[in-house]
Amino acid sequence: MGTHNYPYQGEGIDVMNLLGSRGFRGAGGGTWTLIPTPPSFRATSVQVCGLWPFSGGAARPMVGVPVGQDLEYGSTICCDPINWFRAGYSANPSMMIYGNPGLGKSAFTVRQILGLAFQGVRPLILGDLKPDYPDVIRALGGQVMRFGEGQRLNVLDQGAMLQASDRIGGEAGARLLEQALQRTTTMISSLIQIMRRARMDDWEQALISRAVRTLDEKHRRQRGEPPLLNDLAALLREPTQELLRATLADDVDEYRQTTKPLSRSLEALLEGPLGRTFGGQTSERIRTDAPGVCVDVSAVAKQSDDVMAAIMLATWSEGFASVEAANALSDAGLAAQRNFLVVMDEMWRPLRIEGAGLVDKMDGITRLNRAEGVGNIYIAHTPKDQESMTSRADAMKARGFTERAGIVVAAGLSIDDLQSLSKVKPMSDVEIDTVARWNTPPGWRQKMVTDLRTGKRRPAPPPGCGKVLIKLGDRAGIQTQVKLTQAELDMHDTNARWLAEQIV
Repeated sequence: MGTHNYPYQGEGIDVMNLLGSRGFRGAGGGTWTLIPTPPSFRATSVQVCGLWPFSGGAARPMVGVPVGQDLEYGSTICCDPINWFRAGYSANPSMMIYGNPGLGKSAFTVRQILGLAFQGVRPLILGDLKPDYPDVIRALGGQVMRFGEGQRLNVLDQGAMLQASDRIGGEAGARLLEQALQRTTTMISSLIQIMRRARMDDWEQALISRAVRTLDEKHRRQRGEPPLLNDLAALLREPTQELLRATLADDVDEYRQTTKPLSRSLEALLEGPLGRTFGGQTSERIRTDAPGVCVDVSAVAKQSDDVMAAIMLATWSEGFASVEAANALSDAGLAAQRNFLVVMDEMWRPLRIEGAGLVDKMDGITRLNRAEGVGNIYIAHTPKDQESMTSRADAMKARGFTERAGIVVAAGLSIDDLQSLSKVKPMSDVEIDTVARWNTPPGWRQKMVTDLRTGKRRPAPPPGCGKVLIKLGDRAGIQTQVKLTQAELDMHDTNARWLAEQIV
C-alpha cells in the first residue's frame, strides 16, 4: 500500500485505522454512505447453475402466479389457489382474502386474475359491487354485464344447463336437468326468504319444487320458452291435482288457505323493486367461452340490503350454473375442458340479513366440487362478518367457508380481527403483531407521488398497502409485498374518482 495514495500519510495518522466496512473514512477516502443492494433474480437450479457461487437456495415455492416479494428474505413469492392445489400444497383450490379497505385486497386479486388468465384459466367475477374489475376483464377481451340497470334475470330459466342437457341427452342429460331444477328451486326459496326475512317451511319448499317441475314440462313442450315468476304465482293460485296432493289439502279452498302466505310472498317479490330485475326473460347470458366475465352489480350497491342480497345470490347462481353446464358438455365430449377462477367479493353481505337463514342456500348455490376444475376466491373485510348473524348455527356454518379454504390471505387487520381469524387458521403472536402493524395509517406529513398516467400529484399509498400474509394450513405465514405493474395500475385504480379535476 503506497503512502502517496492517501492525504493523511506522513501526518502521524495510521491509515488502516481509517478503514471501515464501507471504505476509508475522511477526505479523499471514498467511503460509501450507502451500499446499494444488488438486484436478485429467481430461477431453477438448472438455469442458474453456472452462476456459482453467487446463487443460493430458497425455501419458497416457485409454483403459481408471481404475486410479490418475500418481506423477510427478498425472494419472489408465487401463489394462487389452482396451481397450489395442482401441486398438492392445498387440499382444495380456494382462497379466502381478508383485509381492511384500501390496503390491497382487490390489487392482490387482480394479480391472481391476470396471472391465471394467461395460463388459460377464465375469471368469473360474480357480483362486482364497487366495481373493481370491469376494466380488467375488458383488457382480457371478456364479457362485462351490468345488472340492476334495466337488465333482467329470469330465475326460472335453466339457461345454460337446460341447453347442455338437451345437447347431451340420455341419462346424463336427464341428471343435468334435475340438477338445474334443484338449483332453480333453491334460488326461488332464497328470494322468498329474503322477502320474509324468515325461513321457509319444509312443505313450502317441496311445493315450490313440484311447481317448478310442472312449469318446466308445460312451457318447454307448449311454448318453447322458460316460464316466468308470474307463471309460478298463477300456478300456485290455480293448482293442479299434483299440487293439491303435495299439500295434502282436501279441496282447492283448503289449499288456498294453506298456501296464502306463500302466495303473498311471491306477490310481494313481483310487485317490489326486485320484480323489475326478476320479472322478465333474461336479457343476457353468461358466456363461459369468453376470456373472462364480470357481472357488475354496482347499480344496486346503494339500494336496500334485500335488493342487493337477492341480486348477488341470483348472480352467483347463474354463474355457477353456467360452469356446471360447461363441465357437463366437456364430460360428454362435446366441448373442450375449461378451468375457471370464480371471484366472489363482499360474499358475507347477503348472509347478514336477519332471520333469512341464507347460509344453507348460499352453500347450495355456490358449492362446486374441486374435481370440476374451478378455483374460488372469496373476499371479505374481517372474520367478524361471519359472526354478525344472530343465529349461532348459521354463524358456525359460515365459519366453515374459512375453515375449508385451502389458502387464507390477510392484509392489514386489527389485532382483535386477527385473533378471531387465528381460531380458524392458527397464527403466531409474531404474525398477528406483524399484520396488525400493516393497518397503521401514514404520518401527518403525507408523502406525495406523481401518477404516471395523469401527471398529477397524489398521496402515496399507506405503509401497509400491498402487504399480505399468505397462510397455508398450520405452516408459518409468508409475508409478501405485492406491487402492481403500470399496466395493471392502468386498468385497476380504486381511487380514480379522487383524481378527477376539481370544480371550485
